[in-house]
Amino acid sequence: MDRVEIKKDNLAIARIEEKCIHCGMCLKTCLNNNHLTNACINCGQCILTCPSGALIPRFNYREVLNYLYDTNYQVMVITSPAVRVAIGDAFGYEPGTFLEKKMVSALKALGFNKVFDTTFGADLTVMEEAQELVERLKTKKNLPMFTSCCPSWVNYVHKFYQEKEENISTCKSPIGMIGAMVKSYYAEYNEIDAKNIILVALTPCVSKKEEIAHNPDVDFCITTMELVFMLKEMNIDFSKLPDKEFDKLLGKGSGAGLIFGASGGVMESTLRTAYYLINHEKAPQNFYNLQQVRGKDNFREATIDLKKYQIKVGVINKLATINAIKEKLDNFDFIEVMTCPGGCVGGAGQGLVAINKLEEYQEKRKAALYQDDAINNIKNSYENTEIKEAYTTFINKGKVKLHNVKPKVTNQN
Repeated sequence: MDRVEIKKDNLAIARIEEKCIHCGMCLKTCLNNNHLTNACINCGQCILTCPSGALIPRFNYREVLNYLYDTNYQVMVITSPAVRVAIGDAFGYEPGTFLEKKMVSALKALGFNKVFDTTFGADLTVMEEAQELVERLKTKKNLPMFTSCCPSWVNYVHKFYQEKEENISTCKSPIGMIGAMVKSYYAEYNEIDAKNIILVALTPCVSKKEEIAHNPDVDFCITTMELVFMLKEMNIDFSKLPDKEFDKLLGKGSGAGLIFGASGGVMESTLRTAYYLINHEKAPQNFYNLQQVRGKDNFREATIDLKKYQIKVGVINKLATINAIKEKLDNFDFIEVMTCPGGCVGGAGQGLVAINKLEEYQEKRKAALYQDDAINNIKNSYENTEIKEAYTTFINKGKVKLHNVKPKVTNQN
């Protein structure tokens, strides 16, 4: 075997057979990142290192374009944090340039009726996940708690690490969170029949394509690369677009939600809110530049002082790291796992760059997200006024489900 098998029904990745040169780079990439040989978990890192262009994301953008001109529907889009720091690569900008407002403008120019920020969903994930962590610390059950944002990581657990299924947070991913809110909260508030909403997730991740297949609230997933194709096919000059803001009610999230795009960001954001929930006061200043969980090492660990609890946390950057540290994971309380190197900024749906430049681009994208968090007036999810309103008027009334039903662990004999 000289390559990773990509089945024809793979929802995330496709192989153009006539382009494949059987060089083995996809297999080498999978071994390095995931320690897997012939079991695709849809991370798509092989796309970024395929030298012949034989591996590509499964494209859905033309279906989306068709809906954009169908007046029977309102077509809305939710945008992941890491897209805004990578979209510029295709249009001559310096790597890591923060282009949030121009990205919103581009989506408006394509014809999307509403453009929402998935960091709002990330803020919801922080709120729910922090509460779940606090409850688990109280009961000491199902520790360590693993984050649930990365679909390839969740896929890996269900297939190869079933003894830890109950340790994964029950919280939906940010896309799952905001998708549920658009089809319920937003639809009800604006008196729109949810059946007439087509919701598109714009992500740096190809694995989200598989995730939304199990999510009735999100209809399509397109990648950063696909957005570039859409703009070029529609002859929209990205560089000349005016800046525009996200639509309100499900608009911009906090700095905490934004750094979800970087490895360690989910951990840092959740700890900020967990500290507040436990102590009813804002976390100390060091929680807003938590160097112990930032960086590019494949495994970072720290002991965090939450006053009532001293908790041990870990950040895992790429799945292959799991195999080297499995035996000591039970010594931790909270662990973030991201499949892609660098986190979502290094997702396989981002634009293609030279293989030897991948790490440089990932670091510059991460730096841009952290910089925006640093200057953001709202650094905590619980301070987001739109999040407060959503809980008061809708979530606390039990009108929306923000948690997944966990599958039962099955025996593999």
